Amino acid sequence: RYSGATGIFTIKTTLNDDTITIDTLATVPSVSITPGAISSATITPASLVAGASGNAVLAFTMSNPLPKDGKVVVTFPAGFDLTNTPAATSSDVDGTFVTTVADQVVTITRQNDGTDEAAGAITDLTLSNIGNPGVSGNTGTFTITTTDSSGATIDTLATVPLVAITPGAISSATIT
Repeated sequence: RYSGATGIFTIKTTLNDDTITIDTLATVPSVSITPGAISSATITPASLVAGASGNAVLAFTMSNPLPKDGKVVVTFPAGFDLTNTPAATSSDVDGTFVTTVADQVVTITRQNDGTDEAAGAITDLTLSNIGNPGVSGNTGTFTITTTDSSGATIDTLATVPLVAITPGAISSATIT
């Protein structure tokens, strides 16, 4: 279910009733399991105006379940202001969340008080207190990764589409 090395396998052949071992090989090499893909992903700020702050809604489809103690890790492009640690809410994913920020990465950790979220679409994982870049233009792409509680990657997408930040309005101007 998760990515990474499996560990070494053992293969054993026995008689039909499992009472007598015929052959054993205890050193079958491990295999590497690659993460699943996240698809149909978007991150949509409530306002696209330069310098505005507010909610950002994450929507994405997972190939694999998200454990009740799992994490959603979101990497924002440079320019987004994450200094007012965002809070996470969702009507799709039950339980409570704790969010942490390190540079441009927000980690949303489920608190083991809900149920495993089945593979499929999450349409409303909302982060509050997200500050848009201070200048207009296209942002870079985002990354969304789901992990287990230890941080092992379950599903990932490093090319979540950019958003276009628009200029703010000038409310008053004086020429002297």
